[in-house]
Amino acid sequence: MMEIFFNKGYRLNTHAPAPVFKSAANWQLTFLLIMLAAGYLSIAVSQIALGLALIVMLYRWVFLKEAPPVTGLEKTAAVLALWALVMIPLSSNISQSMLFYRRFYLFTAIWVAASAATTERRRLLMFGFLLAGSMAISFYGQIHHARLAGGFLSQRMDVVFNAMTSGALLMMAILVAVGFLIVKGVGRRVKITTAVALVPVVLGLIMTMTRSAQLGLLAGLAIMLLLARPKVFGVFAALLVLATVVLALFGEDLLSERMWGRIDPQFVMEGDNTRWRLEMWKGGLEMVKAHPITGVGDRGMEEISPDYYTSGDNHYFGHLHNNLVQMAAIWGIPGLIFGQAFVFAGLWFLVRKWRSLKRGLEGLPLSPIQAGWVLGAIGAWVSFYIAGLTEWYFGDAESMLIYLAILGSALGPDDPGAPADE
Repeated sequence: MMEIFFNKGYRLNTHAPAPVFKSAANWQLTFLLIMLAAGYLSIAVSQIALGLALIVMLYRWVFLKEAPPVTGLEKTAAVLALWALVMIPLSSNISQSMLFYRRFYLFTAIWVAASAATTERRRLLMFGFLLAGSMAISFYGQIHHARLAGGFLSQRMDVVFNAMTSGALLMMAILVAVGFLIVKGVGRRVKITTAVALVPVVLGLIMTMTRSAQLGLLAGLAIMLLLARPKVFGVFAALLVLATVVLALFGEDLLSERMWGRIDPQFVMEGDNTRWRLEMWKGGLEMVKAHPITGVGDRGMEEISPDYYTSGDNHYFGHLHNNLVQMAAIWGIPGLIFGQAFVFAGLWFLVRKWRSLKRGLEGLPLSPIQAGWVLGAIGAWVSFYIAGLTEWYFGDAESMLIYLAILGSALGPDDPGAPADE
């Protein structure tokens, strides 16, 4: 697959590349590639790879005077990190808030990826490893379920990570890949290879039966088509309506019992998952009312939930299954504002970069691989936000790491005329 990607799939700069490990920049890229693939397989390996890439990036910055690029997210990220730091002494569990503060280590993935995504060749490599990681976890889960669970759709795919985390990871990989499929100028062989590689990944997402990720995927696809292929969007919308009608009328007969149980409107509206989430959100709002400025602290919610929940079901979780409610509960209303400022800054700069690239894409595209990343990142942003309305994905290290890396990969510097490799 990699041979197709790099030798035939895209017309790259023909300058002879330097040895792979000649420069610090290549070391950083190597560790980043490991991180992108391992993000789908092992949070430990991916975070270690991120740390090594970060060390190299800092070395380049301090000793080689190669500063990481400005992405536009610096100020909002710094304000959120500072507010979370100031809130630690005011937390209802200071030691746990100190431990959870490590979540901001993941934010460095933005600049590690952005400073590596400097040429079309590098961007293509990064995409290849991201897609390879998503394929690996999909194949692994599918083989596992075929052997042990008695079929592909007999139960939720829950192997390396839980089904909700796996769903979010696969959702974002699919949308980045779709960006490469619908952007003009990407080579035919790259598109064919990407389309073939997507088959097991899409099946993997279906097998997770994660409704938030599947809804996020549809929302992301819709926005991407509106931006890049508005005529195709009409077809997509019509097919979506048709599929909804067919499932409403015949879904119970067409789908497995477990699959239908996940999307049966009666189950969705009245099932335990919905009831528990509503209770969690009500409890979270009670926390905000009690601590509107400071929140209860960045901590697990199991111990304090009985003081705020009202149902008495005794189903207490470590978080509140909603990015907005959770941010407000742990960091107060100011923390929610700062968190949303950081989140929406990502969308703002992605859309601005897309508009800039789209003007270039009207003629002969100079950087279609970068355009694919940017469009895919917009879709990933939309999907992550929609899915985060029923999950605490902002606090999920596995999905958050890949999400931030996608943002950084898309917001790297514009340099279409640079050599293919240093």
